[in-house]
Amino acid sequence: MSVSLLGRFAACAAAAGALAAGCAPPNDPLAYTRNEFARTDTYSRAYPKTPERVCEAGKRSLLSQGYTLADAGARSLEGHKQFQSGDNYKEITFHLVCEPDHTGTNQSIAFVNAVESTFALKKTNNSASVGVGLLGSVSMPFTSSDDSMVKTGSETIASGDFYSRFFALLEQYMPSASPAAQGDATPPSPKAPEGPTKAP
Repeated sequence: MSVSLLGRFAACAAAAGALAAGCAPPNDPLAYTRNEFARTDTYSRAYPKTPERVCEAGKRSLLSQGYTLADAGARSLEGHKQFQSGDNYKEITFHLVCEPDHTGTNQSIAFVNAVESTFALKKTNNSASVGVGLLGSVSMPFTSSDDSMVKTGSETIASGDFYSRFFALLEQYMPSASPAAQGDATPPSPKAPEGPTKAP
């Protein structure tokens, strides 16, 4: 094989490689940079309470902030809250799952996750049609508008401060321990002074 032929072959191979690279979809950094699977306390907290009590406190926390509950069970719940910014509408979907700790005690772990979705108003014009005898239907210039909300994007909220504020509020709604467990038990009545008993 001559040198010129080898040069042409190398040039063709380089062009094919460049073409393939240009057609390949760009790498999405979100697929791996945001899924490190590292140990973190952003989305979870441990509490010395049963899962039912922790989720009850979480339910009261969301209700106090204007969330509506779509699915509220003993150990899990889902809340929704809507916002408006100009022509865009946003909704936060908040998930809370309460699971018992693996130690077998009354300890439990609260797992949270919130997703922010964005919606836009979409208008669709529908033309009216009128039947005219044998001619069939004829489109008339009268139109009607059907407005609908279209989701334009959604993303998991990753702000540690956002979840920290929720956990702080949850702890305020957490049922406290009984007075006896806190050392505030009612003191016993004082005993009568001991001494020699006088004969009547």
